Amino acid sequence: MEKEVDKKIEFLSEMKKCITAKKILIVFLFIFLSFCAPKKKIEIAPQVIEYENKTKEADTLLKKGSYACLKEAFQIYNDLLSRQISQEQTKEKLVKTGLLLTLREKELGILKNKYLEQPSDIIKGSPSLSEFSIYLEIVNLIPTETKGATQDAQADFSQVRATWDKLRKNIDAWNKQLMEKSETDEFFAYLYVSLNRSLPFHIKAKEKPDFARLLEVFPDSPLIKYMLSLYPKENQKSLEELIQKEPRFHEAHYFLGEIALGRGQLITAERNFLKAYEQIPESSSTIISLASICFSFEELEESIEFYEEALRMAPAYRAALLGKALCLGYLGKNEEAIEILNMLINLGKYLMGEARYWLAWNHNELENLDEAWENIEKAKNYVIGYAEVLSLAGIIAFKKEKLKVAEENLKEALKLDRSDCEAFYYLGKVYAVYQDWKKSGDYYEKAALCNEGKEKNLNERIKKIENSDFSEERKLRLIKKKRIQLRKTVLTKATFFYNAAAGYFNAGMKEQALNLAQKASLHSALKEKAEELILKIKQLNQDL
Repeated sequence: MEKEVDKKIEFLSEMKKCITAKKILIVFLFIFLSFCAPKKKIEIAPQVIEYENKTKEADTLLKKGSYACLKEAFQIYNDLLSRQISQEQTKEKLVKTGLLLTLREKELGILKNKYLEQPSDIIKGSPSLSEFSIYLEIVNLIPTETKGATQDAQADFSQVRATWDKLRKNIDAWNKQLMEKSETDEFFAYLYVSLNRSLPFHIKAKEKPDFARLLEVFPDSPLIKYMLSLYPKENQKSLEELIQKEPRFHEAHYFLGEIALGRGQLITAERNFLKAYEQIPESSSTIISLASICFSFEELEESIEFYEEALRMAPAYRAALLGKALCLGYLGKNEEAIEILNMLINLGKYLMGEARYWLAWNHNELENLDEAWENIEKAKNYVIGYAEVLSLAGIIAFKKEKLKVAEENLKEALKLDRSDCEAFYYLGKVYAVYQDWKKSGDYYEKAALCNEGKEKNLNERIKKIENSDFSEERKLRLIKKKRIQLRKTVLTKATFFYNAAAGYFNAGMKEQALNLAQKASLHSALKEKAEELILKIKQLNQDL
């Protein structure tokens, strides 16, 4: 009986094992078949794909680094922020792009920084981006590179002093932080160089930064190559290479123009400035540079147009006010010039000496001698040791019959500048009044020779214009002006030779008088008078 019970138990045990094994087999087969069964493909939402593509596009534009590309990247990042995908990453990229754009605008003298407000708001509202508040502060401290003051003098100076104090206090800590971060991120490398480029000469970092290594860290970065083409030294070749690789680097043309302008290559400078202006018309620095070049070419109406464009951007732009006043003065619109120069005086602090000088010049042109004298004396308090100021003071003094004062000022002017033809001429007049005929003849002769040099320079400039790549219409216009100046200069030279001859004649120096009278007779306007003097000299020689 016990044996049967044991067999039944053994049988049931075996049956249990069998059932368990079957269960395991079934589970195994289910798992195996589930792996072998065709899977249903997981689809990525179209908006995610579009977001990734747009992000890649913006990232590429950011890497390219030009003002045009940075603006496009900023717009794309801004559009992506409206989508609920990876917002923190997009915010950081937008902040970096906005700060880079602001730096670029400051480099180009763009007065309204359009890309700073949004990054500033994002930084304030995003705890994860709190460290960017320091970088925002640095960007705000870096000044806009204009060609002179553009706002109220007192406010401007107070702001400058506050900036200097912060830079002096923080430069070493900021340099250390940016140097460490510049090893891994182009944004921080750019900001690092930009900060040091903006330092005034009297604020120095304790440790001189080594920026050359940044080209090793980022050898293919247009952003870094661009910034290192500007600082620590402007590099023409590097800027040209940048444009060749990325034609949208229009801002590089502005700096190529500055390099050419510094070398006196006005035509090359103008060509580059115009290329920059065509694409970045909001750059006040480009506009002032073009106005200055037009002034140099004596295209005064065109120069005024550029200066007025700068004044629409900033009504207190000192360089534009002064430049416009100069153009108006040379065009004979002296009253209008005086009105603008008085505005410049009222703004205060900057260009006071220049404003006083040109007020004196315009009043002298109008024969307002008291006003002219008052302003030229005030100009001496600001612009010390300038031949032009002393020369004009001498001319005004002569007209006011202050002969001793005129003599002193004119002689001081010639100590500083021997090419001042008017100073020689008026000293000739001073000594003629004194009836010191030998000195009068001597200074008149020097005035004539000075104008002979001007004649030579005008002929050379005409040849340069003829050989330039200006349009034919512009060549004809410029050459016409130069030929008018040339005719006036030749007449002036002949007149001064005659005056010198008359002075020497009165001093009894017949040989010198004859020689200069013969030179004067070569001009049709002086021929008759000069020949009369020649005849007198010959008659005197015969009487002897």
